[in-house]
Amino acid sequence: MIGVDEAGRGSWAGPLVATASWFDFKEHNSLHKEINDSKKLSKNKRKEIILSLNNSVKYCSCISSEREIDVYGLTFANTMAMKRSIFCLLEVLKNCSINKNYESQIFIDGKYKPNFLEFDKLFNIKKLKLLSYNIIPVVKGDSKSKTIALASIIAKETRDNIMRQYSLKYPNYSFDKNFGYGTIKHKEAISKYGIIGLHRKSFKPISTICS
Repeated sequence: MIGVDEAGRGSWAGPLVATASWFDFKEHNSLHKEINDSKKLSKNKRKEIILSLNNSVKYCSCISSEREIDVYGLTFANTMAMKRSIFCLLEVLKNCSINKNYESQIFIDGKYKPNFLEFDKLFNIKKLKLLSYNIIPVVKGDSKSKTIALASIIAKETRDNIMRQYSLKYPNYSFDKNFGYGTIKHKEAISKYGIIGLHRKSFKPISTICS
């Protein structure tokens, strides 16, 4: 069972981050007991969970950039990031000789099943096909599945750390506090300092300012 979730879908700035996670169910009892939907956990608790992970857990995080979101649209960019993370994780599992004798099932948070075939067709990709895997969308999956919940925690912390780094380069926008989302202070910063390359130009109100 591979769990997949993303972070940053509704943000006005920065990348979208998707994480695919897997853990050995034989070692289930060694997992942190408070693994849950990342939105229900504090920053310190998310960090504590990530630091507690051992070799029975494998995960990969990948992004779609703000430019890819603008060019291809949010839904397609989300599919891109998810597929990248799944492919990277499958490569890790293959190299660890973990999934040779198992049939992988991929559980994705949400009600929509990503169209990975459309992704392959657009970029003329053959190597990354996932048609042989059973892909299952799970509504509120981050509250129902430990693998999805773990993916949500890692994706959230990964993206938050990316935005904290961006805040050092762009201190006027307080990305270490708003993480690119549409807070009042973020709106005020845009009004005062304008938009930057990190902003998603296809998102309102950024698109209104650009036009």
